[in-house]
Amino acid sequence: MNPKKVRRSGLTMPIVTPRFVDNAWRRGCDYITLDLEDSVPKNRKAFARTLVKEAIPNVSQGGAEAFVRINHESMQEDTEAVVWPGLKRIKYPKTETAEEVRALDALISRLEKERGIEPGSIEIDASIETARGIVNVYEIASASARIQEFGATNGGYDMSRDLGVEMFVPFDQFVYLRGEAELAARALGLGVRASPFVPNTSGSVSDGDRALRQAKAAWACGLMVGGGGLNPAVVESHNAGYTPTPDEVGNAHWVLEQYALIEKEEKCWAEIEGQVIDRYEAKRAQLTLHWSRLCEARNREKKLAVEKVKEGQA
Repeated sequence: MNPKKVRRSGLTMPIVTPRFVDNAWRRGCDYITLDLEDSVPKNRKAFARTLVKEAIPNVSQGGAEAFVRINHESMQEDTEAVVWPGLKRIKYPKTETAEEVRALDALISRLEKERGIEPGSIEIDASIETARGIVNVYEIASASARIQEFGATNGGYDMSRDLGVEMFVPFDQFVYLRGEAELAARALGLGVRASPFVPNTSGSVSDGDRALRQAKAAWACGLMVGGGGLNPAVVESHNAGYTPTPDEVGNAHWVLEQYALIEKEEKCWAEIEGQVIDRYEAKRAQLTLHWSRLCEARNREKKLAVEKVKEGQA
């Protein structure tokens, strides 16, 4: 995987709650997902649609990318309300067929053209949250070039309800589902949105320590796309966990130095200081350094954006 965008941390927030939206730029997220779905009562859905156009620049002013999660049942109405300049992605929940994705793609394409938005610039996040979606996972993931990252839920209410299983248990009841989606993403060369299982029997969404352990475990597995969270307490943990540590960066430089010496000696590999060095380890070291540079640049970008907002408020 050769990552192009840094999306380690995110928050999903109800667009109808002004204090969440107005303070989103302060949170340090790589992306913010404005929610029109589960966190918005049915009687406020229409009102929620009217808020998106102004909310997009509001939440992105601190450097975060602006995403919107729409409703599966009102795809057309919601999409027409959310496709505006500055939107980076539409999250389509409970995706079950490739036909749904193609219909959404066509609708976005029309709206991009009508509203002067760069064609193809708005991504689709086809969220897999049902058994039917898992059965069709490869067809869904390959249905549109707008799908740049892909993965199944790491354990959500919708999937739990659809399968009739408990959500907060000490074992990984979703391992097969995530595995199917991860394989599809890798086969198609997409960004893989997944993470190893870390128990959460309490159902807490604000456990920063657990969030850090899970993000670190994901990074150790070569996974770089974070699934985001629901509470600001996990943002810093996700940013840190998906970012290479100074020790990892130093080791990567050392591996490349040793591999260069091995190549000069016309060898394929060597064991040095108890560590096997070969072209595979060298490639992983290069990826670590590349990802570290991307993370540093993303952190600088967000810092400068926040400083600019604060200067404008002074």
